[in-house]
Amino acid sequence: MKRIILILVVVTVFPAIMSFARVNDRVSGKILDTTNIHFTGKYCTECHEKAPEKGEDILLKYNGDYSKLCKCHGYTSKSYIHPVDIVPSEEKKSRIPDDLPLVNGKLVCSTCHDMYLQCQNEGNTQVINRKFLRGPHYIKRTTLCFRCHEEKQYAKLDPHNQISESGEINDNKCLYCHAEMPDAKVQSYSDVKLIGKLEVLCFRCHHKQSKFHPINANHLRVPSEAVLANMEETEKTLGVILPLDNEGKISCPTCHNPHERGVLPSEKASAQGASEKYRLRLAAKNLQICIACHKDKFKDMKLE
Repeated sequence: MKRIILILVVVTVFPAIMSFARVNDRVSGKILDTTNIHFTGKYCTECHEKAPEKGEDILLKYNGDYSKLCKCHGYTSKSYIHPVDIVPSEEKKSRIPDDLPLVNGKLVCSTCHDMYLQCQNEGNTQVINRKFLRGPHYIKRTTLCFRCHEEKQYAKLDPHNQISESGEINDNKCLYCHAEMPDAKVQSYSDVKLIGKLEVLCFRCHHKQSKFHPINANHLRVPSEAVLANMEETEKTLGVILPLDNEGKISCPTCHNPHERGVLPSEKASAQGASEKYRLRLAAKNLQICIACHKDKFKDMKLE
């Protein structure tokens, strides 16, 4: 009983004590590490020598050095989204809109963030623009980025598009997964060298998938003897390959051909599926890709 009472006292009294301490800290001018100085209008002197008045010099501390003014946010490559205190190139400068101002020719925090907005004690602003970004309301943060940066230069790489516009194989795309450029005319699936485990290579981009794909069943495992026999029979009957990884497990390329049409010689079994939807080695239509391994579960259906 005493323990229960002690717990109740701690739960009810401790928050009140902490709240009282925070109030006293604000009165004394002391700021805690947990204090959010934004959107209150109470902490001007954290950044200014004195509370600025309209039309007067804003008198920033640290000679306006934002790396010190915004010290709470850190400035390492791992903790911040964009370098600051840099002079953009002339080409980049020509793309920067007028409403994203530089300071002394340099890109600083206030280039993208409107510091005055976060000085206001207005709930609506804090809700709809909690990062106090300059410009219109951004549905995606990258929309702000592409006001200065060329969006086409940041297009997501698709390593499966391996044929150039001139019809040649793009070696760089191949080396996204292969440790060395394979010879498609000579080497077989078991000969090629990869930079890592197949499962991990695929999940680098297809992270929304999992080993429980498809139909929420774990396919990334060693197949049973019955399934393995079905796979071998399918390969002989339809002239395809359903390759296992180096550990003898089913992997993503067992069902999906990761190569674009034209990378592998069309007469080879390893080329099959490159033209199919989702690059399935056998068509999804009529569950052909499923029957290839699970014939016993589809007794009334045939492989075509």
